Amino acid sequence: MPVTDLFADHIQTLQNRYEETLDLLQKNGVQIDAVLSHSGTESYYFADDHAVVFKAHHHLLHWLPVNRPDQMVMIQPGKKPVFFQVVPTDFWYEQDFRLEQWVADSFDVVSLSSPEQVLDHLPATRRIAFLGENTEFASQMGLPSNLHNEKNLRNRLDYARSLKTPYEVERIRIANQRALKGHEAAYHAFMEGASEWEIHMRYLQACGQLEQECPYGNIVALDEKGAILHYQGKRQSSGKDSKVLLIDAGSMDAFYCSDITRTYAREDAHPVFRSLVEKMDALQLDLVQKVHVGVPYLTLHEAAHDGVLDILLAENIVQGDREKLKDMKISSLFFPHGIGHLLGLQVHDVSGHFKDETGVLAPPPEDHRFLRLTRKMEAGMVFTIEPGLYFIPVLLDPERATEKGATINWKLVDALIPLGGIRIEDNILVTEKGPQNLTR
Repeated sequence: MPVTDLFADHIQTLQNRYEETLDLLQKNGVQIDAVLSHSGTESYYFADDHAVVFKAHHHLLHWLPVNRPDQMVMIQPGKKPVFFQVVPTDFWYEQDFRLEQWVADSFDVVSLSSPEQVLDHLPATRRIAFLGENTEFASQMGLPSNLHNEKNLRNRLDYARSLKTPYEVERIRIANQRALKGHEAAYHAFMEGASEWEIHMRYLQACGQLEQECPYGNIVALDEKGAILHYQGKRQSSGKDSKVLLIDAGSMDAFYCSDITRTYAREDAHPVFRSLVEKMDALQLDLVQKVHVGVPYLTLHEAAHDGVLDILLAENIVQGDREKLKDMKISSLFFPHGIGHLLGLQVHDVSGHFKDETGVLAPPPEDHRFLRLTRKMEAGMVFTIEPGLYFIPVLLDPERATEKGATINWKLVDALIPLGGIRIEDNILVTEKGPQNLTR
């Protein structure tokens, strides 16, 4: 079934969620008759007339794929959602845009030439909640400040966003397919000796996307730069002598994100590092098979640390009693980040630390404070699984003369530090029957 055929059911699901949420809030004393979701307003760099690249607010993108300033959707119980399509009169920039019919069919579309004209189309009640960054605009429209991004409403909507509709899943799947074309091109560029910049450009071309259309800044790291978790450089020096490529790069489809990481090592790279890449890939696939409804995501993270520790021991990178090494948390020196995060309209999608729909937080344990998801797995969730193993001097060097450091094979580690690190990342859908890998 074409993804566009799933859109109407997606909109009906959102309508039902909003109506159920407003009804629940009303029973708890929060009176909201309508919700106005605003895409955001164009902003400019300080002391400049050059605009910051615009990115629409995700609660609006949840309803329709329009990444334009000052667009609005109004949701009222029992009524078709209204899209206020704002098209300013302008000769400097192209402002006009056409909605695809499969989108327009799910909305009452009202055309405006300025955002302020929405005031003529709002219902008589002023119990209208506003979702968006530009609360000054909301105040100008007379919307009550106590309903600007009202936390009870926003928390429940954020929580629900973690459970994807079939339409959303297909968008993420398509975004994965597009990104994989880029990853294949990046691999070949690396094997040809390309620079980080050239690999990056080949990736973009294969995906058919501009840099600002990426869901996040591509991480294209040769050798030691792979040990910088969010490395953003794009060195133009030749990569012909490089040994390792770590590339973390995604794509978008209708603003739904993919987030994929691969690590490649040349045949002449250190044999232990090549073995590590193979073992980390096997570990990642094993972790995917542990995905089941009701399993705490923290359990998966802990299993990843167990797997990394086993690999460190198998490759003689650390030495000693396994249980003592586990108690020392030696794996955290080599795997310092979380195993993954929710994925959707945002790369790090919302509500990962929510205990429930009210927004009460379930923060990660102190030992794993960078874990972005602490909830139990539910059918409809999409998240990443991305174990890593790195040789990061800023983490390792302070341990050279410590009890923990005494367990580390420093001669081998020093030989591996120039190769950076390894990360393997796929995007996983939770179903009642188990995991579905949207990447492989």
